[in-house]
Amino acid sequence: MRWLVTGGAGFIGTNLVSHLIASGHEAMILDDMSRAGVEANASFLQDKFGVDICRVDVADAAGVADFFAANGPFDAVAHLAGQVSLMASIDDPVRDFEVNARGTLNILEMVRVRSPETCVIGMSSNKAYGDLHQVRIVEEPTRYVAPDWPRGFNESLPLDFHGPYGCSKGAADQYLADYSRTYGLRTASLRQSSVYGPHQHPRSDQGWVAHLVAEAVAGREIALNGIGKQVRDLLHAEDLARLFVALADVLQPGAPAQVNVGGGPDRSLSILELFQWLEGELGRPVAFTTGTERPSDQKVFISDNVRVGNLTGWRPTISVEDGLHRLLETAAGD
Repeated sequence: MRWLVTGGAGFIGTNLVSHLIASGHEAMILDDMSRAGVEANASFLQDKFGVDICRVDVADAAGVADFFAANGPFDAVAHLAGQVSLMASIDDPVRDFEVNARGTLNILEMVRVRSPETCVIGMSSNKAYGDLHQVRIVEEPTRYVAPDWPRGFNESLPLDFHGPYGCSKGAADQYLADYSRTYGLRTASLRQSSVYGPHQHPRSDQGWVAHLVAEAVAGREIALNGIGKQVRDLLHAEDLARLFVALADVLQPGAPAQVNVGGGPDRSLSILELFQWLEGELGRPVAFTTGTERPSDQKVFISDNVRVGNLTGWRPTISVEDGLHRLLETAAGD
């Protein structure tokens, strides 16, 4: 298959492009190269696979149209380009909207007009469900739990966009679905939680697992938002890459797939539990301070992967223990 990967020099994009090419697919990359770390990822992809990056901002409708006119059509589009930080969206909500909502609409329009048989797989977010204030949360010694959702949250959870990031990602999610229903496109929107793995260049408000591992290895005191009992399910980027290919094989016109995607209950972890694991591996305490929770933060989000599993047969294979060891080795080598 011939793939377009928007945001292809980003963390998830680099892992996806690597998987696609290693699996015999062809991949083109569209990326505005604005995020810190993407230059290193671009060099990796060019050196290893000979892939060039077309520097285009998905928010630029004319630039996207010119790109599709020159390079299309594609069999599949993995639409990964986006503004990925809740805090950045609060600082600049207009830019957040332009990239996440308008950028998605620009991609969908090009597919609708030029190649409606192309499937489009976009990235939404668990933030589309809001702060989950309506969910009963119990505080345990090392984590928060949602006892009424023992298998994780499924897609029956009501949408409740919170924060500019939640609004822009939620809007993109709905446009992906509606372009399938209205125009008969083959689309999917992945409401993912915490993805981690190689080629990630994390910050404290995004890519938290890799960020905390790197800070702990460096011996720096870590300032937390909250008390460290927040829980996410961890999905390794290599597992996520496999899902894109599986979805491209099964998506049907007019039947959008809006699915929760994560590591599931068996791959859930709190910050405090991560610190306990790191202390055992490093042989020394992890220094941290607690603080005020981030606005619209969820105390718990764990994905119930039943719908996406039934649709594709996909399931995660990389354990948290294995994934964290890989991160630790990378951080120790830096």
